[in-house]
Parts: sequence; C-alpha cells; structure tokens
Amino acid sequence: MKQNVIILTSGLSGSSVLTSLIARASYWAGDNTQKKEYDTYENAELVRLNLQLFEAAGFSPEFQTRGFSPEALDKICSLRASLDLAPFREFLNRCNDHRPWIWKDPRLWLTIRFWNNLLDLKDCRFVLLTRNQTQCWISTTLRRQIVTYKSFLIYEKLIQESILEFFDESRAPHLYMRYEDLLLHPVETIGQLNEFLGTALTVGDLTAVYHKPLYKIPRSRLDLLKAISIYLKNYSERIELVSSPRKRWSGRVYRTDAHGDSVAP
Repeated sequence: MKQNVIILTSGLSGSSVLTSLIARASYWAGDNTQKKEYDTYENAELVRLNLQLFEAAGFSPEFQTRGFSPEALDKICSLRASLDLAPFREFLNRCNDHRPWIWKDPRLWLTIRFWNNLLDLKDCRFVLLTRNQTQCWISTTLRRQIVTYKSFLIYEKLIQESILEFFDESRAPHLYMRYEDLLLHPVETIGQLNEFLGTALTVGDLTAVYHKPLYKIPRSRLDLLKAISIYLKNYSERIELVSSPRKRWSGRVYRTDAHGDSVAP
C-alpha cells in the first residue's frame, strides 16, 4: 500500500499544483478542501485543526505570515500536553479510512511537531517544496504582503532550517523539490517524484492540473515590475517576518545559487 504524503512549505510555493498532481495518483485530499480563487487541495478539517492550534497558542490566524519565532514552534508543540487530543485523533482516523491521503497546509511547518506525536511516521513520506525566492517574493508582494526582500530571504531560510531540523529529529523520509524544476523540467522531476512515492504520474497528469504553459517560469518581468511598484507605494506598511533570533537550528539548509534558487546539498 502507498504511504501517505505530507507537503511542507512556507506558502505561495506552487504547493497546490504539486498536491493536485499527486492527488491524481489516488491520494485523498479530504471530503472538503479550502477554496480561494482556486482549489488549494488543503483538507478543510486539517486547516481548521491547525487554526485551533494557533488559537490555543494565542496566535492570530495570520501568524504564519507575520513572523518567525522558535519559541512559537515550541509553544505549539507543547500544546499536546494541555489540549484534548481526541478531535485530532479522530481526524487522523478519518484520514486513515481513506488512505493513502495527502496533507497540504502552509501552516504545517509550524504545527508538524505537534502532529508528529500522533502520526505513524513509518506510514508517511514528506516533500519539502521550495520556490525561486524572487518568484516567491513577487507573488507575496502582488498579494499586498509587503516585506523587504532581505527580510523575506531570512524568513524563507529559517523556515527551511526548521523543516530540515524536523526531518533530522524524526528521521522522516523526505524529498526536496523546487517548484520551478517541476515546470521547467517536468519529465525528470516527475520521475524523481514517482521513484520516491511509488507512483506512475506523467506530464499529462501535470498538464491536467496546471493550466499555464510548461517550460517557462510563472512570473514574468512585467510581474516583477508590478511587484516593485506595489512595494514602493506601500513601503511604509512593510512588516518584518523574523520576530526573534534563531535559537537552536542546526544550520543545515539548502544553499541558494546566484539566481535566488534553493539547491539541494
């Protein structure tokens, strides 16, 4: 039987495309999924429970886009000692009734250590999905989330370190993927995904869920100019995404090349 899949990412990284692609290999994304201007393929019950963790920790629903703090990770993880775990176990049981299942919620990088105490990791495979950092900054700014590029780079690096630290601690099997590789080199990238998951996905499956041209990056130079214009007009409203210094991360992180792309070590 196929193992379940959990995608960890910081958000706006193409994870909806990746999740919808994997779901075509008969992975269950939930009875109901979150809808924006598109289907996010985020299990609505998973999102609700993650927001419940935010509330119990005293964080706003927007916390994920408002700062990084190792203390916040600890606070969410510690909730397993004080919360009623029955709803979380019931949700896992429902997921397992439909296995193999797939989870995707940008909040998971913050809550995965809480879930880790309930999950059977031998039944799970993880995908760390990143994106070209300039492309991601453009998407973030076009959504009117105003942050300096330097702060954004630090924020993304800390999230990657946190996820990689979790992989080290849990020894969870994982695959590193970059969104642009999926679009620019779909045959090779889907092949790696198939080898990791034991699936038989094709480029045809990708074109069925991704309705823009392959072999080109999603955000154009015009998008970059629009993002810069929005950033400059709203500079006074910028936020800083790193709310406290690093505390204990191992420092293992995918290096960044000259184009702002994360590269596996």
